This record gives sequence, structure tokens and C-alpha cells, in this order.
Amino acid sequence: MAVRSRGAALAFVAPSLLCLAGAVGYPLVDAVTTSLYRWNLISGHKRWYGLQNYIDIAQDPGTARVAIVTALYSGLSVVLELALGFALALIFREGLSRRLRGFAGLRVILCVPIVIAPLIWAFYFRSMYSPQFGAFNVVLGWFGAAPVAWVNSPALALYSLVVADVWQWAPFMFAVILAGMLTLPGDVVEAARVDGASWTQVLWWIELPLLQPILLVAVLLRLIDSIKNIDLILVITQGGPGTSTEILNFFAYRTSFQDFQIGRGAALAVIVLALILVLVIVLLGTLRRLNLTEKEA
Repeated sequence: MAVRSRGAALAFVAPSLLCLAGAVGYPLVDAVTTSLYRWNLISGHKRWYGLQNYIDIAQDPGTARVAIVTALYSGLSVVLELALGFALALIFREGLSRRLRGFAGLRVILCVPIVIAPLIWAFYFRSMYSPQFGAFNVVLGWFGAAPVAWVNSPALALYSLVVADVWQWAPFMFAVILAGMLTLPGDVVEAARVDGASWTQVLWWIELPLLQPILLVAVLLRLIDSIKNIDLILVITQGGPGTSTEILNFFAYRTSFQDFQIGRGAALAVIVLALILVLVIVLLGTLRRLNLTEKEA
């Protein structure tokens, strides 16, 4: 009976699996295959190149620069989003637990940036960073300060993109962490407080360990999204000034559709995919260890 039910279940999910294989499997195989060719989109010349595209990428001095920019952009964005999301979750948990007016509605309003398409968000922030008419420089003008070249300065452009990314996705962290906080077992926290534990001790020794799986998943999702982000860079800075905001995914785009080296661009895209898979494997291993630790405890 179990074998028959398993076969029936496979029959029901087979169409979905076939669609998934077609939608994900074919483009992936095609990208890996393309990365093994030297293919110029302008001339149409295409010849077998083997792993030479990957070797050229590893030997290119620009690759290390792009990797550093990607790490800085993704690291800063995720850390700030996590910090702001966690702080907001603590504030709103307290407000909701005390049934303060306005917190329920404000929670919904804070999450509005999440539902805005990243491309529209990028155009919105491009207007806000305008040297003459942007909202940030208008506010500075109210205080008599000179306009700032937010995205036209190599020293500020990357951090301006981080601000735009954090503004949109810190609410995602807030929503996930708050949902996790609201599901924490109240009896454990109450027992710790009866035993004399302070608020900070309860947070550090009880709540944070219980929230670890949720925090790990939220950080991984945002880290993956920031690594493969292209909307903000494409719309606001085009990788500039110079190459100061060029991250891996935009580097792959520029190599493919501006330098017209399709094979090398595909190799860069495969490298980005491999990096994301490594992050997923690390997370799954960490979650498995956490589950084993909880079972032993």
C-alpha cells in the first residue's frame, strides 16, 4: 500500500517536476554549455574554449576588485538590515504586547517597500539622489548645506546604493524576526524572569538561541538577493563612477551585453550561482547542527 501511494504521489507531482526541469534545468545547462565557448555577439564567431573562460576570469585583476565591491555591498546591506530589522522587531513586539494604539497598522505600513518592484524602487531612488532636485539634497538645502554628489562620487556611490537597498529590505528582516519573536514560548521566558534574569539576559541567553534558525534563513535569503542584485546598479550608477559600484552580477551583465563576450559572461553567471549554492549548503549544515544540538539538549 505504501509503495502504491508513493507511486500515486509521484504521478501527481510529475507534471510539476517536468515544468520545473524545463524552466530551471534547460537554462542552467545552456548557461554552463555557453560558458565553455568563446562567443562574440557582434561577429557571431563561436568556438570551443573549454575552461579557459574560467581561467581568464581568475587571472583578470578586475575580478578581485569586483569581488571586494560585492562583498562590501552585500555585507554592509545585510548587516544593517539585520540590525535595523531586529531593533524594529523588539520595539514592535513591546508595543503589540502592551496593545498600544497604532502599532498594528504601522507594522503594515513599514512593510510596504517590500512589495514595490526593485526596478521601480531603483528609479525612485535615482530621483531622490538627483544633485539638483533630489529629496536628500533638498533636505540638506533647508539647513544651508551644499548639495552632495551621492551617486556621482566614487567615495559615496556604493554606500548610497547600500542605503537604497537597506531602506527597501530592512522591513523584510523586521517582518520575519517579529514573526519569530511572537512564536517564542512564553513560559520559558517567564520562568527565566521569575528566576531573576534581566531583560538583556533573557534576550541574549534564551531568545537569541531560539531565534537562530529564523535569523540564519533571513540572512541567507537577503545575502543571496544582494549578491545577485542588478536593478539598483543598472538604473542608478551603471557600475560607476568608474567601476566603484560594479558587483559580480552586473559584471556578468556588462561582459555579456556591453563587451559582447557571451561565453565569459555566462562563466561569470555560473560562478555567481556556485557562490550562492555554497551559501545554501553552509546554511543547511548549520541548521542541521542546530537541530542536533537541540535534540541532544
